[in-house]
Amino acid sequence: MQHNTIYYNWVPQWLKLPLLVLALFPHLMLLSLLHSNSAFTSSFMDVDSDDIQYLLILMYGTFVVTLLVLPRFMAYFSVKYYILLMSSISVIILYILSATHDYHIILVIRFLEGIFGLLEGAIFLPLIIAELKTKHAKVIAYLFMYTIMLTGGTVTSSLLKSSIQDYDFRHMILMILYFHIFVLIIGIVLFNRNRFLPKMPLYQLDITSWFLLWACLQAGAYAIIYGKRLMWFESDIITMCLFVFLISGGLFMLKQRNSKRPLFHFEVFSSRNVVAGMVLFFIFYLIRAGLNNVYSIMATVWKWPWDYIINIQYWNVAGTLLGVFLSGICLMKGVSSRIVFFTGFLLLAIDCAWFTYTFYPDTTLSTICPPLFLQGIAQGLLFTPLVFFLISGMPEDYVANATALGTTTRFWTTAIGYALMQNLMLALSLKHSDALSFQLTDTNPVFYSQWNQIFGANISKLPVNESLSMTAGAFKAKIAAQSMLLSNMEIFTGLFWLALITALLLLMYHPVKIAIRNIM
Repeated sequence: MQHNTIYYNWVPQWLKLPLLVLALFPHLMLLSLLHSNSAFTSSFMDVDSDDIQYLLILMYGTFVVTLLVLPRFMAYFSVKYYILLMSSISVIILYILSATHDYHIILVIRFLEGIFGLLEGAIFLPLIIAELKTKHAKVIAYLFMYTIMLTGGTVTSSLLKSSIQDYDFRHMILMILYFHIFVLIIGIVLFNRNRFLPKMPLYQLDITSWFLLWACLQAGAYAIIYGKRLMWFESDIITMCLFVFLISGGLFMLKQRNSKRPLFHFEVFSSRNVVAGMVLFFIFYLIRAGLNNVYSIMATVWKWPWDYIINIQYWNVAGTLLGVFLSGICLMKGVSSRIVFFTGFLLLAIDCAWFTYTFYPDTTLSTICPPLFLQGIAQGLLFTPLVFFLISGMPEDYVANATALGTTTRFWTTAIGYALMQNLMLALSLKHSDALSFQLTDTNPVFYSQWNQIFGANISKLPVNESLSMTAGAFKAKIAAQSMLLSNMEIFTGLFWLALITALLLLMYHPVKIAIRNIM
């Protein structure tokens, strides 16, 4: 079918592509919704960072399972009615979200956003590919999408900054709602009633398998995120989550093996690219999780305002844009994946080593911005080539499953990376806090001098007891800040070795393989 037949005749050719790219953005904004400013969201809903992270994971996990039924939905409707239906539902969901403060209702809304947010935006990717008159159309379209995905959190925060600062949570959500109304208008104005894909029925959807996989992902992720808070298997909830994870995961695999029309084909695991791609994505996202620690230090140790931190994040955005541009050149020129991955992980190793030298009590923009920029280059360089490596060589019927596997890997590593950083920070901070506190004695001249200086400043304004309390509190704050900095130095040293070893293994894999083959 000629894809141009889905547009009204009066729509100019030059207008189609820009509008399709813009229509992709509101759907990706939903992923960063509630994470644009975690502190603001936490205070609004009276929840902590674990709850905020679970809101992300709840939606992300629903994204993953909805990917498996996405082709059937896109083929059932004509483009016009598909966009009108999905964007209308997104608008309704966002309006309900703007009207509630209840965390439990927001959980339900995030589940629905995971379904309809994906369904709303996913149609625009094949439409963009169809509009690009080049043999590299698929590469360019994916570069667009992943650029928005990697930079969307910062851009979304900037767009909503005035809403967050000058108004309230409801106004922030309504701002996002207006972007989805824009998508609704595009659906009405651009498209006629013609079909883009041959029609497929919806009644053959395997809803049972969909729910089993969803339950498996959510139970596992809940245990990972809340494990530290609930003392792991001392909690009945965590034990129940493990039970649900194993049972629902096992039933899903069993059902897929015996289904005539499986949602997931386990044959994809026979591809070396899929297995290697998943491992590399896993390592990449673990290293990337460390970046949140840097932003956390900006807020808690260096006491920078959140809107100032957003502006600093544009150094990372600029690096990401450069990295994506370089990855696009590599993909179009056919540069070896091994060379691209080696370069990307080597840059991440250099970046992690560089960050270890930025963690001191007072820092400057000239110190922190260059490694942020370098991290952006590395993630931009790696992300899209990793996706294409993972799906390369797949039969057409299995490409959707390979894509879902990549998304699943990112889902698990997002949850594991968050939990790992939280647990490492807790353990290392306690270790360093104890070591630092042990040194605070009268025989330590540095401590004695600083104590007298702070106590002297307090005693001139306050009674003795309050002065002692204020001075002790000041030292506790200093110890906590120093413990965070030392802990992050250790964490980034570990991430440096992880990235460096990965880069060296990528570099040495083929020479070692050839050498072993020659010896044999």
